[in-house]
Amino acid sequence: MVDDLQRRLVELRFVEGIEKVEHVPYPTGDQFWVRFNSKLDFQKFHDIAKKHGCALIRFASLPSKLPRPIAEILWDGVSHIITKNISGWTKFTASFGLEPDGIAKIATDLHGPYQIYISTQEEGVQILYEYLGLKYVPPAPPPKPVTPAKPAVPMAMKPNPAAPRPVAPQTPSAPKPPPPTQPSQTQPPQEAKVQEAPKPPAPAVEQNKDGKAQSTG
Repeated sequence: MVDDLQRRLVELRFVEGIEKVEHVPYPTGDQFWVRFNSKLDFQKFHDIAKKHGCALIRFASLPSKLPRPIAEILWDGVSHIITKNISGWTKFTASFGLEPDGIAKIATDLHGPYQIYISTQEEGVQILYEYLGLKYVPPAPPPKPVTPAKPAVPMAMKPNPAAPRPVAPQTPSAPKPPPPTQPSQTQPPQEAKVQEAPKPPAPAVEQNKDGKAQSTG
């Protein structure tokens, strides 16, 4: 992915040998296109790419040799690719039009005498700047996400001496009713027995000599 495209467009717009600078959006990522109005020095590109640990390989050499009406159907004009991971098998398949994953590519304009340098990654832009003899300034790093500030924890407040509470005016309370008397646990009074009048004492009876009773009263 190419960053800071607007600044690149301004820096390269009036460089000698450049016809047009474009930002081309693609579903796989934005691309940076630089259209040259003169032939490119592929050997110079090869030396700069090698310094960055990359390689410049030919691409679609067989489809490019077909007649133009057929070539436009099978070939999009890409003739060279700058890539990092390269092997003999990758070079072989690239000659048939199987495009490897690269950081930049060079295409021939099928409708004009121009060559187009296409950057798909930021490192491809750096190689282009070195080819043009311009100072390369990397893009600014993305801003760090701002983490929300934690809410301040209130400091423990010292307990204030309790203020005297106002005394509510007392209202005269109604006299409390006497508590209910509980029934005595003693047995209920029994009915008073009717006292009978004392009987007069019976007169003493003495027996006489004859054995008969004789009242003494």
